Amino acid sequence: MATQTQIQNHSDLIDSILDDFDEFMESASKTLENKVAARILETNTVDELLALRIPLTEDYRTLVSERVREYIAEFDALAVDSIAMVGDGVTPLDNRVASELKAQAYARLDETTNQNKQTVTTEIVVGALAGLGVQQIAVNSRHAISGLMITVDDLETTRLQNRLRKLRVAGDSAKEEIAATLSQLKKRFEGVNVGTNLNSRMTDEMHDTVMDFDGVFVKHRARQAGLKKFRYSGTLIANSRDFCIRHVGKTYTEEEIKRIWSSESWSGKRAGDPFVVRGGERCRHFWIPVED
Repeated sequence: MATQTQIQNHSDLIDSILDDFDEFMESASKTLENKVAARILETNTVDELLALRIPLTEDYRTLVSERVREYIAEFDALAVDSIAMVGDGVTPLDNRVASELKAQAYARLDETTNQNKQTVTTEIVVGALAGLGVQQIAVNSRHAISGLMITVDDLETTRLQNRLRKLRVAGDSAKEEIAATLSQLKKRFEGVNVGTNLNSRMTDEMHDTVMDFDGVFVKHRARQAGLKKFRYSGTLIANSRDFCIRHVGKTYTEEEIKRIWSSESWSGKRAGDPFVVRGGERCRHFWIPVED
């Protein structure tokens, strides 16, 4: 069965895939944000603004859609890692399950990329038809892409953004400081919609897609091996939920897990199989099957 080293290596692999994608998306969002703003500011008429829909859709496809598929190909490494922890070697059924799960991941993330393309073009179309100036449409489009993390000339805003990036990878003690920094940033963009944005929507969906793949595949391997006890594993971070803090490192039967999960409620909890959805949105914890 899985050793502590194998479990830690599995956690490191998950963190590596997700952290790398987060970094990629922030960079891609900045590139897209600046391209979109520059193109908008070059227009002089409503017709020219409306004509941006096609090239901007192509920009997004080139920047994000193709790269997302490359990340999904890395799911094979998660499957191989899970097989090594449970043992018995790779079977044809393992390959079939992994292939089906990756196909679902492609479809799920393709839908998100299509929604994101629509978000950007809608911001431009609505702004153009509402008669907004190109400067305002450019700013609104930046927020639609990057939310609070848009590119600005203001040094204090940039300082707060950099502070927030660092705090998000800090320990549990950073929770209050993260909330305070977010509050300060939101005040600097008062009156502007800085809610759900292209960057956060894409990273949220990738996080949950990766972890759902891992959860389903591990459950498949446990069933094949006849294992019915699981240890909750993974790394605690600044915004780890109380559910994860209380249960990480503990071992439960399948029935106990279902009972615990169904009897509690918390912010960010997702509907579904507790072995798959775990602590909820963007949760990086995972269940490892163990012997009695």
